[in-house]
Amino acid sequence: MEKTPSKYWILAGTFFTSLSSIIIRFSNAPALAISAYRMLFTCLMLLFPVLYRNKNEFSEISAKDFALCAASGFFLALHYASWISSIQMTTIANSTVLVACSPMFVAILNFFIMKERPSYRMVIGIAMSLAGTFIIAMGSAGGSQNSMMAGNVLAFLGAIFVAVYLVIGGIVRKRLSAGTYVFIVYSVSAVVLFAMCIAGNIPIYPYPAREFVLFFALAFFCSILGHTVYNYLVKYFSSTLISVSTLSEPIFASIMALFFFSEIPTLYTLAGGIIILAGIFYYIVTQNKEKI
Repeated sequence: MEKTPSKYWILAGTFFTSLSSIIIRFSNAPALAISAYRMLFTCLMLLFPVLYRNKNEFSEISAKDFALCAASGFFLALHYASWISSIQMTTIANSTVLVACSPMFVAILNFFIMKERPSYRMVIGIAMSLAGTFIIAMGSAGGSQNSMMAGNVLAFLGAIFVAVYLVIGGIVRKRLSAGTYVFIVYSVSAVVLFAMCIAGNIPIYPYPAREFVLFFALAFFCSILGHTVYNYLVKYFSSTLISVSTLSEPIFASIMALFFFSEIPTLYTLAGGIIILAGIFYYIVTQNKEKI
């Protein structure tokens, strides 16, 4: 019998994904170019390991599962395009808080698609975490009004797109290995993002070596050690649980923004962060009791 991994690995994945906003802020490249190269480098890092371990699975995949993987990759591309753009237009706190609203949409989608009824413990955990995100948002400031408004909208759209991506992953990962699934999803996402660059006249090349180092860091730390961990664990845990756990990303990102960009967390951030982590801890710890 296959051993179920620890659910606390979800928080490890969240820490690595939280590095995204910091690395992106260091880059001077357009958001679409950052997104496209992040996915390209991720695919290149996965190419040989996945082909070595899962080459037979590619020939056996059904048309339905491939279509679902492609759809997941499409929504992941939209998520990166919108959210990375938001990082360049609003504060790190605003962007990470608003994109962390994805559990609302995951829970809604799972209710209609997977018939996954939210338990009262789940509702309490989500409510606590979302309350924390709103408290942080109230204390976020900086940047021009118009730019921040556009960035906030893009971050919120990013939450919707990543929710669809997570729900599709929860469906397909029941039948496909993590390696096969993520390689198809990331490859489709890379193609879509480069196509968006070409359509939008965004330069693909050249960029300074420094930018390619940042692209590689995004791919390795945030995609391989972050999103790929999510896609591995979504076979064993509800996509709602995973999306709720990602609400801790604003906490990690805000702490790192303090050190790297002197963005001092406000009392709103500190208070909201405590509530978010409390909600996540409550949900994860009590999840097993729901099955009794």
